[in-house]
Amino acid sequence: MPNENNVQDRLDQAINGGTPQINPDEQRRYLGTFRERVALVIPVAAVTNPDAPTQVEALLKDHSDYGLLINGNLPQADQSPYLKIAASLHAKYTLKNSAEYGTEPEQAGIVVAAATAINVADVQFKATTETTAKSDKAPSFWHRLFHH
Repeated sequence: MPNENNVQDRLDQAINGGTPQINPDEQRRYLGTFRERVALVIPVAAVTNPDAPTQVEALLKDHSDYGLLINGNLPQADQSPYLKIAASLHAKYTLKNSAEYGTEPEQAGIVVAAATAINVADVQFKATTETTAKSDKAPSFWHRLFHH
C-alpha cells in the first residue's frame, strides 16, 4: 500500500499549494533564505543609513561567495546603492518582489547571505555613526514660542 500513501501525499501537496516549505516564517523574515546562511540583515528603516552600503560592500569584498538579497518592494532610490555595489564587485544579487516581503520599518530590506550555512551569531545591522540631522537644526518658531 505504499503507492496509496504516495498518491495521498501528492494530493495533499496539491491542495496545500505545492511542496511544503521548511521554516516558512524564517524564510519570510530573511527574504527567502535561512537564518544560518545570513551574514547581515539591514531593516527597511536603516536601508538609507550611510553606514549600511559600506558594511555590505565590506562583507561582499571579504567573502566573494556571499550574495545580496534585496527587497524589491523598496523604492528604486533605496535599492540603487546596493545594486551598484553588487555590480561593481560582480556579486550575485536577487530582487525579491513578492508581496510577503513588506516595507514595514522592522522588516528586512537588504540581506547579505551565503549559499550554505555560515552561522554568524549577530546578523543585525548596527550603525557606526549617529545621525545628528535633527540636533543641528535650529528650533522652529512655534517650538520657541510655546516651549519657552
